[in-house]
Amino acid sequence: MPNARTEIAWQVALDADHYWVGDFANVKGYDLVIVIFPKGGVSLNSEGIQLDNLPNRFSALYKSSPVATLKKNNKRVAHMQEGPTWYINDFSVEDQFNYFNQLAECDFLLAHNNYDCKWYKGLFPNKNVYWMPSLMLEELVKTVIPDPQDKTIIGGGLCRWYGGFQSYIVAGEFDNQICVPSMHNARLLEDKIPNLTRLPYLLWFEWMKQLSTFKYGVHMMPTIAAGTFSLNCAYFGIPCIGNIKVDTQRLCHPLLSVEPEDVEQARSFAALLKKDTQFYKDCSSIAKENYKKYFTIDKWKEKMYNILENE
Repeated sequence: MPNARTEIAWQVALDADHYWVGDFANVKGYDLVIVIFPKGGVSLNSEGIQLDNLPNRFSALYKSSPVATLKKNNKRVAHMQEGPTWYINDFSVEDQFNYFNQLAECDFLLAHNNYDCKWYKGLFPNKNVYWMPSLMLEELVKTVIPDPQDKTIIGGGLCRWYGGFQSYIVAGEFDNQICVPSMHNARLLEDKIPNLTRLPYLLWFEWMKQLSTFKYGVHMMPTIAAGTFSLNCAYFGIPCIGNIKVDTQRLCHPLLSVEPEDVEQARSFAALLKKDTQFYKDCSSIAKENYKKYFTIDKWKEKMYNILENE
């Protein structure tokens, strides 16, 4: 399974069956169904101004009351967050309320980060909301031997979602080669930026092999989401500067976590990592230790089974 992203890792860890969300009418006889609603496609700018007339391709799904059908055919239904909590703000008004109504039908809710739990708990004060940590199948990469070289990987491209511009500026403090993953939302002329090398599209296993060759990571992504970049860096002990509200960052890289707008502090951390060998070693060892403390598959299973027993 060379492309085991987080949602696949969850499925494997739970030994769960997988269905396409649109096939909900055929999901029957389960003790628990965890539904992940796709983000859908929106065509708005940051102010919410419509850029074209493309509809959210999942509008019909929300209208068709899938959770009610799932609850009719199965014992319990939970919702797992996909993307940032605020993503629905870019939906049409009708879609926002239809989405809300689907979550209201669920027996309980799961969120990427403790920070996100507050949002869902605010919407549904009488519903249980739990942190379901991000997960990677380390068994798939246990043969990868890290070979850190003097180069820096930033976590995403130069768009608002990933904050790649500020990551690039912070990464400049290391005065070495800077690389960025290829992404579906790469910007025009991004490949022309000085000292920024775009990696080819990679399956997850190949991505992890590439990542293991980097010495530093920077991910000033303002979007609060799954945080797999910080998690992957932690597994290899790569110090990563990033968003303090994301649990994989905050827990695995506590000495390098900042508000995503605090570029000044992030640059200070980068300068310190470069000049202070002991600080670098401390950040690296803490990352690996805290990965094992919070994010191994055994820890994940323990947490999830506690949730399921409570429900």
